[in-house]
Amino acid sequence: MKSIFVALIAALSAVSAVSVQQQLPLPFDDISVNKAAPTKPVPGESPVAICDIDASQLLDIRYLKINPNPPQKGADLYIEGEGYLYEPISEGAFVEVEVRYGFIRLVKETIDLCEQLEKADKSCPLDKGVIKFAKSVELPGEIPPYNVVARAYKEDFSEITCLQASVEFSRS
Repeated sequence: MKSIFVALIAALSAVSAVSVQQQLPLPFDDISVNKAAPTKPVPGESPVAICDIDASQLLDIRYLKINPNPPQKGADLYIEGEGYLYEPISEGAFVEVEVRYGFIRLVKETIDLCEQLEKADKSCPLDKGVIKFAKSVELPGEIPPYNVVARAYKEDFSEITCLQASVEFSRS
């Protein structure tokens, strides 16, 4: 299975697991979602929504399920999803991630998408077409509730997708 979701969902589900591989110059400074801007829930059982829904995006996410829902601190989080990628993704693709605890910014990082895919035994280029995935992610025992925005871009800055989530954790 090939998956662009692996890097995106890892960023959404495990703040402490995010690692910066390369800082890229970006045409924006604050990637926060405008709270008044419309979003669309991702079909399935997850706290994830698609942001920037008025913008053209290269990934149509058909469903996303997480188990357990809500996630549990210190436990494995099983993630399953499917989508359709309208254009191939090659080296140079990246994800901008911003994580907030209330008004406090905890993380703002640029992640090399292809390097993250390699950590999940995938590789670039990704061909256009149906993408399916299933992955377990180990969540740290100490992780606060947070709001996250992850925007993925091709090397030419065309938007692959924008995901946002407000994540609360239950105790295991």
